[in-house]
Amino acid sequence: MVDLLQILLDSYNTPWIYMLLAFGYAILVAIILPIPIEIALVKPLVDQNFGFLLGTGLAIAAGKTLGAWLIFIFGLNIEGSIRKWSARWRVAAWIVRKAEKLVQKTGYAGLYLLLSIPLMSDTIPIYVYSLFNQEGKALERNMFLIANFLAALNRVAILGAIWFVAREFFPI
Repeated sequence: MVDLLQILLDSYNTPWIYMLLAFGYAILVAIILPIPIEIALVKPLVDQNFGFLLGTGLAIAAGKTLGAWLIFIFGLNIEGSIRKWSARWRVAAWIVRKAEKLVQKTGYAGLYLLLSIPLMSDTIPIYVYSLFNQEGKALERNMFLIANFLAALNRVAILGAIWFVAREFFPI
Protein backbone atom coordinates (compact mmCIF):
# COMPACT_ATOMS: atom_id res chain seq x y z
CA MET A 1 0.00 0.00 0.00
CA VAL A 2 2.79 2.42 0.93
CA ASP A 3 4.56 1.65 -2.36
CA LEU A 4 1.39 2.36 -4.34
CA LEU A 5 0.93 5.65 -2.51
CA GLN A 6 4.55 6.63 -3.20
CA ILE A 7 4.19 5.77 -6.90
CA LEU A 8 1.05 7.90 -7.02
CA LEU A 9 2.77 10.84 -5.33
CA ASP A 10 5.85 10.51 -7.56
CA SER A 11 3.64 10.77 -10.65
CA TYR A 12 1.85 13.93 -9.46
CA ASN A 13 3.93 16.24 -11.63
CA THR A 14 2.88 14.28 -14.73
CA PRO A 15 -0.91 14.67 -14.63
CA TRP A 16 -1.84 12.09 -17.27
CA ILE A 17 0.18 9.40 -15.45
CA TYR A 18 -1.30 10.44 -12.09
CA MET A 19 -4.83 10.26 -13.45
CA LEU A 20 -4.15 6.96 -15.23
CA LEU A 21 -2.85 5.52 -11.94
CA ALA A 22 -5.89 6.94 -10.10
CA PHE A 23 -8.12 5.29 -12.74
CA GLY A 24 -6.40 1.91 -12.29
CA TYR A 25 -6.39 2.28 -8.53
CA ALA A 26 -10.14 3.01 -8.60
CA ILE A 27 -10.77 -0.19 -10.57
CA LEU A 28 -8.83 -2.16 -7.95
CA VAL A 29 -10.68 -0.40 -5.11
CA ALA A 30 -14.01 -1.34 -6.67
CA ILE A 31 -13.03 -4.97 -7.29
CA ILE A 32 -10.68 -6.10 -4.54
CA LEU A 33 -9.21 -3.39 -2.31
CA PRO A 34 -11.37 -2.68 0.72
CA ILE A 35 -9.79 0.73 1.23
CA PRO A 36 -11.06 4.20 0.40
CA ILE A 37 -10.10 5.88 -2.87
CA GLU A 38 -9.68 9.29 -1.24
CA ILE A 39 -5.93 8.74 -0.97
CA ALA A 40 -5.64 9.84 -4.61
CA LEU A 41 -7.39 13.13 -3.79
CA VAL A 42 -5.23 14.29 -0.88
CA LYS A 43 -2.41 15.88 -2.90
CA PRO A 44 -4.70 17.90 -5.22
CA LEU A 45 -6.69 19.04 -2.16
CA VAL A 46 -3.58 20.08 -0.24
CA ASP A 47 -2.27 21.97 -3.28
CA GLN A 48 -5.73 23.51 -3.86
CA ASN A 49 -5.40 22.48 -7.49
CA PHE A 50 -9.06 22.42 -8.49
CA GLY A 51 -8.47 21.45 -12.12
CA PHE A 52 -6.31 18.55 -11.02
CA LEU A 53 -8.92 17.60 -8.42
CA LEU A 54 -11.65 17.59 -11.07
CA GLY A 55 -9.54 15.53 -13.49
CA THR A 56 -8.63 13.06 -10.75
CA GLY A 57 -12.28 12.89 -9.67
CA LEU A 58 -13.35 12.05 -13.22
CA ALA A 59 -10.59 9.42 -13.51
CA ILE A 60 -11.69 7.87 -10.22
CA ALA A 61 -15.36 7.91 -11.23
CA ALA A 62 -14.55 6.25 -14.57
CA GLY A 63 -12.34 3.62 -12.89
CA LYS A 64 -14.90 2.82 -10.22
CA THR A 65 -17.60 2.54 -12.87
CA LEU A 66 -15.51 0.12 -14.93
CA GLY A 67 -14.82 -1.93 -11.81
CA ALA A 68 -18.52 -1.90 -10.92
CA TRP A 69 -19.41 -3.08 -14.44
CA LEU A 70 -17.04 -6.05 -14.06
CA ILE A 71 -18.55 -6.90 -10.68
CA PHE A 72 -22.09 -6.54 -12.09
CA ILE A 73 -21.29 -9.11 -14.80
CA PHE A 74 -19.66 -11.36 -12.19
CA GLY A 75 -22.74 -11.04 -9.97
CA LEU A 76 -25.12 -12.03 -12.76
CA ASN A 77 -23.00 -15.08 -13.50
CA ILE A 78 -22.73 -16.42 -9.96
CA GLU A 79 -26.01 -15.34 -8.38
CA GLY A 80 -27.63 -18.69 -9.22
CA SER A 81 -24.77 -20.57 -7.58
CA ILE A 82 -25.10 -18.43 -4.46
CA ARG A 83 -28.82 -19.24 -4.27
CA LYS A 84 -28.15 -22.98 -4.66
CA TRP A 85 -25.37 -22.95 -2.12
CA SER A 86 -27.31 -20.87 0.42
CA ALA A 87 -30.34 -23.16 0.21
CA ARG A 88 -28.31 -25.80 2.05
CA TRP A 89 -27.99 -23.76 5.24
CA ARG A 90 -30.71 -21.76 6.94
CA VAL A 91 -28.38 -18.97 8.09
CA ALA A 92 -26.92 -18.53 4.59
CA ALA A 93 -30.42 -18.55 3.05
CA TRP A 94 -31.55 -15.93 5.58
CA ILE A 95 -28.55 -13.69 4.72
CA VAL A 96 -29.26 -14.01 0.99
CA ARG A 97 -32.95 -13.15 1.50
CA LYS A 98 -32.08 -10.11 3.63
CA ALA A 99 -29.46 -8.93 1.13
CA GLU A 100 -31.91 -9.31 -1.77
CA LYS A 101 -34.54 -7.41 0.19
CA LEU A 102 -32.05 -4.63 0.94
CA VAL A 103 -31.10 -4.30 -2.74
CA GLN A 104 -34.72 -4.40 -3.89
CA LYS A 105 -35.93 -1.96 -1.24
CA THR A 106 -33.13 0.62 -1.47
CA GLY A 107 -32.31 0.27 -5.19
CA TYR A 108 -30.22 2.84 -6.98
CA ALA A 109 -30.72 5.47 -4.27
CA GLY A 110 -29.32 3.15 -1.60
CA LEU A 111 -26.33 2.26 -3.75
CA TYR A 112 -25.74 5.93 -4.59
CA LEU A 113 -25.94 7.02 -0.96
CA LEU A 114 -23.64 4.26 0.30
CA LEU A 115 -21.04 4.95 -2.37
CA SER A 116 -21.21 8.70 -1.69
CA ILE A 117 -19.95 8.34 1.89
CA PRO A 118 -16.34 9.57 2.07
CA LEU A 119 -13.76 7.08 3.38
CA MET A 120 -16.14 4.14 3.06
CA SER A 121 -15.02 1.02 1.25
CA ASP A 122 -16.72 0.71 -2.13
CA THR A 123 -16.01 -2.98 -2.53
CA ILE A 124 -18.69 -4.33 -0.18
CA PRO A 125 -21.68 -2.23 -1.37
CA ILE A 126 -20.84 -2.87 -5.03
CA TYR A 127 -20.67 -6.63 -4.44
CA VAL A 128 -23.86 -6.69 -2.35
CA TYR A 129 -25.83 -4.75 -4.97
CA SER A 130 -24.40 -6.91 -7.77
CA LEU A 131 -24.61 -10.37 -6.22
CA PHE A 132 -28.10 -9.98 -4.77
CA ASN A 133 -29.70 -8.31 -7.76
CA GLN A 134 -32.37 -10.99 -8.29
CA GLU A 135 -30.98 -12.12 -11.65
CA GLY A 136 -30.57 -8.57 -12.90
CA LYS A 137 -34.21 -7.65 -12.25
CA ALA A 138 -33.83 -5.41 -9.18
CA LEU A 139 -31.20 -3.17 -10.77
CA GLU A 140 -30.70 -2.53 -14.47
CA ARG A 141 -27.05 -2.46 -15.58
CA ASN A 142 -26.86 1.04 -17.06
CA MET A 143 -28.62 2.67 -14.11
CA PHE A 144 -26.38 0.68 -11.75
CA LEU A 145 -23.32 2.08 -13.55
CA ILE A 146 -24.70 5.62 -13.61
CA ALA A 147 -25.35 5.43 -9.84
CA ASN A 148 -21.73 4.30 -9.35
CA PHE A 149 -20.31 7.08 -11.52
CA LEU A 150 -22.40 9.86 -9.97
CA ALA A 151 -21.72 8.61 -6.44
CA ALA A 152 -17.98 8.73 -7.13
CA LEU A 153 -18.24 12.34 -8.32
CA ASN A 154 -20.46 13.18 -5.36
CA ARG A 155 -17.92 11.65 -3.00
CA VAL A 156 -15.16 13.83 -4.44
CA ALA A 157 -17.39 16.90 -4.07
CA ILE A 158 -18.28 16.04 -0.47
CA LEU A 159 -14.65 15.40 0.43
CA GLY A 160 -13.62 18.67 -1.20
CA ALA A 161 -16.31 20.58 0.68
CA ILE A 162 -15.33 18.99 3.99
CA TRP A 163 -11.67 19.73 3.29
CA PHE A 164 -12.24 23.41 2.57
CA VAL A 165 -14.68 23.95 5.44
CA ALA A 166 -12.26 22.23 7.82
CA ARG A 167 -9.42 24.45 6.59
CA GLU A 168 -11.39 27.49 7.68
CA PHE A 169 -11.64 26.15 11.23
CA PHE A 170 -8.21 24.51 11.37
CA PRO A 171 -5.81 26.54 9.22
CA ILE A 172 -2.65 24.71 8.21
